[in-house]
Amino acid sequence: MASAKLHKRILFLGPTGVDKAKVAARLSSELSTGFSHEVRFVDFENEFLKRHMAVKSWMSFLAQDIRQQASAWRAAWREFVPSLDDRITIVGLHATFVSGILGLRSAIDIPGICNDLKPSLIVTLIDDVYTMWSRTEARAEGNDHKGRPSFEQLLVARRAEQVLGDLILAHANDGRVRHVLCATGNSLQALVNLVVFDAQLTYLSFPISAPRELAEKGDRSFIALINKAHQLAARQMRHDRSRAFASPLSIDELPILNALAGLQKGESAQFDCARDRWRLDELWGSPDEPIICIDSGNRTFPMEQIDGAVGLIKADLGARDRRLVLQSSSLAIVCPKPPGEERITRGVREEIDTAVAIGMVCYFWQDPAWDPGDYVGKIFPPAGSMGIGQTQALVQRKNSLEELIRAKP
Repeated sequence: MASAKLHKRILFLGPTGVDKAKVAARLSSELSTGFSHEVRFVDFENEFLKRHMAVKSWMSFLAQDIRQQASAWRAAWREFVPSLDDRITIVGLHATFVSGILGLRSAIDIPGICNDLKPSLIVTLIDDVYTMWSRTEARAEGNDHKGRPSFEQLLVARRAEQVLGDLILAHANDGRVRHVLCATGNSLQALVNLVVFDAQLTYLSFPISAPRELAEKGDRSFIALINKAHQLAARQMRHDRSRAFASPLSIDELPILNALAGLQKGESAQFDCARDRWRLDELWGSPDEPIICIDSGNRTFPMEQIDGAVGLIKADLGARDRRLVLQSSSLAIVCPKPPGEERITRGVREEIDTAVAIGMVCYFWQDPAWDPGDYVGKIFPPAGSMGIGQTQALVQRKNSLEELIRAKP
C-alpha cells in the first residue's frame, strides 16, 4: 500500500531503560509484512559512537569533559551520515545519558541531526519508570560503574529527552516535521499509522481513578467500558489508516506509590504489573496490540527508590497528559461523569479546557444509564438563544461509543 505521506527519516529518542531496538523491530516487522516497506534501524551509540569514545566504558566516556564527549559524538555522526540511503531509516539514539554516579549528560549535535538526517518524524519513546529501572538494574548486574540510575534520575532524563526532541524540532526549520511523545504501552498500530500515513492523533480522555475505585468495590463495569473504548480504537486504526489514538494509560505509574503503604525504612516494595498496573493486554484486547506489553510477575523495589521519586511521578502525570493533548488533533472523551457521581472528573475537565483553549474539537459520549439527569449535557449544552460559544462549538456529543471512536477531527 503506497502512501504519499510516508516518513522515511525517523528519529527515535528515549532515555536509558527504554527499549528502542525492540520498538524498531516490532515497527519494522509490521511495515514489512503489512506494507512491503524495507526498514533500516540504526542503533547509533552501539554501531557508531562506541568506536569513537577512545575509552573502555560508558562511565569513562561520561566522566570526560563535555568537549571531548561532543567531539567523539560528532566523529561518530560523520561516519554514520554517508551510510544513509533511500530506505526508511530509523535512527535510535539517546539525546541524554544518565548515570547514578555522574548524573545527566548530553553531547548530541542538534544542527548535524537536522542538516544531515533531516528527520520528518521525531518520536520520543517513554516507558513506566519502574520498568526502565528494572531494565537498567538487570543490565548493570549490581555494578555501579555500569550506570544504575535511580528512579528520580530516570524521570529527569525522561523529561530532558522530550525537551531535546523539541529543540531538534525547533531547529529543523521545516513546519512539516512532527515530534510525537509515544509510550511503549500505546498501540503499535498508532505508530504504524504515524509513520506510513502521517496520521492525525486523537487523545483518549476518560476517568482513571473512578474505574479503579469501583473495581475495588467489586464493580468492574467502568474498567470494562474503558477497555472496550481502546479495543474499538485499535480496530478503527486498522480500518482507517489516517487515525492514531494515544492513551494516558500507556504510562501507569501512580499505582506503584501504593506499594509504599505500611513500609518501614529499608524495606522493599512489592509490585506486580499483572495485579497492580492497568493491564495492557486487557486494555487493547491482545498482548500483541501494545508496542511493548508489560511483563507480568512480581517485582521488588527498594522503598527509597520510589519514595524519592513521589513528587516527580505525580508532577509528570499532569504534564504528560497535557503534552499528549497538545500534540493531538482531537479528543475522544469516554464517560466524563462516573456512575453515581454528579461531577466531571478533574483530569478530564482539565484536558477539555486545554483542548478548547487552542481550538481543538472534543467529542464526548456519556453512558445515559450513568447520567439519568443529563448532567454532562447541561455542562456542555447545544447552542441556545444567544447563539453558540466556543465551548459549545468545540465540545460535541456523540450518540454511542462506536460513533465517538469513529469521529474524526
